[in-house]
Amino acid sequence: MLKGTGDMELDAAQAISELSRQHREHFQKQRIILPFAEYLELVRENPLALTRSAAAYMRDTFDHFGQRDLGKNQGSRFKLFDINREKTGPIVGGEPVQDEIYNVLQAFVRQGYVNKLILLHGPNGSAKTSTIEAIASGMQKYSELPEGAVYSFNWIFPNDKATQAPLKGDSGPIGFGALSEKNADIHGSYALLDDTQIASKISSDFKDNPIYLIPMPEREQWLRKWIAAHQGRRPEDVELPPHIKQSGLSKRNQLIFENLLNAYDGDVAKVLRHVQIERFFYSRQYRVGISTVEPQMAVDAVEKQLTMDRNIANMPSLLHNIRYYEAQGELIEANRGLLEFSDLLKRPLESFKYLLTTVEKSSISLPSSTANLDMVFLATTNEKHLDTFKTIPDFSSFRGRFELITVPYLLRPSQEMQIYTRDVEALSKTRPFAPHALKLLCIWAVMTRYKQPDPEYYDSNYRSLVAKLDPRSKARLYEDEPLRPVFKNAEESQLRELRTRIMNESVGLVVYEGRFGASPREIKQLLQRSAQNAHHQTVTPMVIFEELERLTKDRTVYEFLQFEPRGKYHDAAQFIGVIKDEFADIFEIETLKAMSMVAEEEYEKLLSRYIENVVAEVKREKIYNTASEQYEPANQNLMQEIEKIIGIQGSSERHREGMLSRLASWRLDHPRDELDISHVFQDILARIQEHYHAQHKNVVQVVYQAMLALGTEDERSVSDKDKEAARETYRELDRRFGYDEISARESLKFMLKHNKKRKKPS
Repeated sequence: MLKGTGDMELDAAQAISELSRQHREHFQKQRIILPFAEYLELVRENPLALTRSAAAYMRDTFDHFGQRDLGKNQGSRFKLFDINREKTGPIVGGEPVQDEIYNVLQAFVRQGYVNKLILLHGPNGSAKTSTIEAIASGMQKYSELPEGAVYSFNWIFPNDKATQAPLKGDSGPIGFGALSEKNADIHGSYALLDDTQIASKISSDFKDNPIYLIPMPEREQWLRKWIAAHQGRRPEDVELPPHIKQSGLSKRNQLIFENLLNAYDGDVAKVLRHVQIERFFYSRQYRVGISTVEPQMAVDAVEKQLTMDRNIANMPSLLHNIRYYEAQGELIEANRGLLEFSDLLKRPLESFKYLLTTVEKSSISLPSSTANLDMVFLATTNEKHLDTFKTIPDFSSFRGRFELITVPYLLRPSQEMQIYTRDVEALSKTRPFAPHALKLLCIWAVMTRYKQPDPEYYDSNYRSLVAKLDPRSKARLYEDEPLRPVFKNAEESQLRELRTRIMNESVGLVVYEGRFGASPREIKQLLQRSAQNAHHQTVTPMVIFEELERLTKDRTVYEFLQFEPRGKYHDAAQFIGVIKDEFADIFEIETLKAMSMVAEEEYEKLLSRYIENVVAEVKREKIYNTASEQYEPANQNLMQEIEKIIGIQGSSERHREGMLSRLASWRLDHPRDELDISHVFQDILARIQEHYHAQHKNVVQVVYQAMLALGTEDERSVSDKDKEAARETYRELDRRFGYDEISARESLKFMLKHNKKRKKPS
């Protein structure tokens, strides 16, 4: 046992030794502690990166992670917001918001200073705070990389144990307790002294950039020369940002520097040997360069005098004449980084009036001094508080200091679904989710957020068409999905041309699309309730319908339920009927496919043959017949038979020309995608399938009844052939679409009952 224990102890000791070795190597590789001379060499090698402002650093964080193309003429997205954070995961959607933040940062960098607070405003649950958290998380990860290194500094004063002979300035002893040149490293620095040799270590509470320790005008001359060498320009042509030329040291650091400079008779090199360069890493958790001001907090920066501090007491006597103050608070913690005001407008106006001057001048008035600040100010608020804020007399003053960025709810079901991926994965461990349950819920959610289009906003040729656009069709348009059979081919093409205008119709307005509607927080609560529904073993679409009906009954709780319907919009209860119809149609198609009376590819082959003949007919070309090995005219009988099935209206020539136009339009919108006939002509494929199923209606009904009879007393009256057909359909529903038998049976009952209620033949 002792040996076993010893082995365990040895293993633990080895593990600790290996851990120590790895961290020591990592520490040295990251160059966390440096003498000033080594830091200056890093600046010479990379002057722009190590002298950039907080705004430039944040902009560079965006650039570092890069962008990705969203495809289908949807622009690009900053990968910074795809980073998977532990608690909340990546940000879904929000590309216009992210682009606006980036553009504001670019403006700050171009003008050389931050003079506005970026205020993200939108409805509750629209990812305002999550967007800021994603930026903070990106800054933290970027600061851990060599190209994202940021530095501050400490003052180091050795103790008597580390000395051998008195050190004098030209004017005599200066009170360092007999410091010797032997205590310095090869750079003449005390930065790397062991802690036992240090009497006093004074940190920089504002995390001042060490570059400000170089006096002007040498600082400007050196940086011009180094930047010019990197850019291949003349030093006089280099444009330095304004913050480089400022006196960037805090009052405490400035006083220490000046007193040391006096003691050393103006020898800056001797002053700089007391400087220990320290790399820091942004951290939201530990409030390093990133801090949050909560609504209940009233004081964002305070200052206290240091009297009993050991480091102060052990400082050289020539520095005892300085009154030492330590600045504290969120403003100080966030310097060189990001400061977030959470729910800014919930605070009393007097508690943030100071921001008018603080943001404009990038400085804060403290009892002992006015401190320069280098940070990006961000804030969040909801629309109710912003509307109230706009009515106060001081709003005009604040408006000039705020950069307002609207953060609406998501308007595309596919994006909305991504918000709840983690929630559904967690809930599925105890209660499985049936196919389409989440998707239908998200379709309902985004429909509650849509505004009715204003036909007067469009040219007279399009007004009647835009007026026909209902919420479900709008969701399909935003998703770039087919709009038929609600709209004809020509109408769909026109709506696709107007898509961007329709999406941007209310941008910039007070009542914009995505300001109202079901919040993601409410959807998450509904998912939780659905998973706890004791009447169902699986979260099926029917459970979702049940919970939605319960939610829409109490209009006093949810603001979006209090809107009076306009046309087909703002009618949450009616939207439940829309998704019920949709699920009944979807499940019917899936069940018919699962019956496998005709192989799925046969429908697609028939459609492809039809399209091939239509194209040849319109272009007056011939089709190569592989059987006869000859070119033949388009098959009129085939085209007429299909057109009879799909029930075209008007002349066949115009219909066929419209088919060709659809192909051309799709190719313009998707120049790089492979043509998928069944997707482009999804409506025609569905009609062909429906026609075939209608011809086999009696067989389908027998299988439906057999499926319901399985496992009940009625099973005895079902033939073996029909039982096997029913079991095979259940197996195919599971294999192809993911329905277990319980959810499939429940869905079948719903579909038959719902179709009967709306008088649709099944």
